[in-house]
Amino acid sequence: MPVAPLKYTKTLNIKITKVQSETLLKLKSRNIKVSNFVREAIKEKLQREAEELKLKPKKEYCPF
Repeated sequence: MPVAPLKYTKTLNIKITKVQSETLLKLKSRNIKVSNFVREAIKEKLQREAEELKLKPKKEYCPF
């Protein structure tokens, strides 16, 4: 069964610094797709911090 390619339907506008913008332009000039680069960076970051992002159960106070 073939897997359908992902459809990117959501957009996100972010503000970046001048240095970050220049770095992304350098990547683009070297034929690296900036959008894919950013998506992969976000994916890696979320995987690294997955445990911290999960909701932790609150400890209930019990005076006994």
